[in-house]
Amino acid sequence: MAEKRLDKMIAKNLILYRKLHGFTQAELAEAIGYSDKSVSKWERGEGTPDVYTLYQLSEIYGVTVSELIGQTKRSKSTAEKIKNAEKDRRSVEKAKKKAIERAGKRRKKG
Repeated sequence: MAEKRLDKMIAKNLILYRKLHGFTQAELAEAIGYSDKSVSKWERGEGTPDVYTLYQLSEIYGVTVSELIGQTKRSKSTAEKIKNAEKDRRSVEKAKKKAIERAGKRRKKG
């Protein structure tokens, strides 16, 4: 059971760091010499990258392998990046919601 939990933690972190750095699965796969299907599999928790690949990913993302697999806390700079990305995501969602509301009001007037 602990192995499945670790796979899920790694999967969650792989998704987080990939998105945080603006990679698509295909772009990341190309950068590390794997297929996008492999990246997808890892992100679904259906397997994990080998140690060398985890090291490559940690180098790309500027974190330790321990951070990547959830063994140690994230560094302050990584935590700050995550916080800012979440804040930006919320801002985009708010703007999108307002745009949809404005479009709805225009339709009602027209």
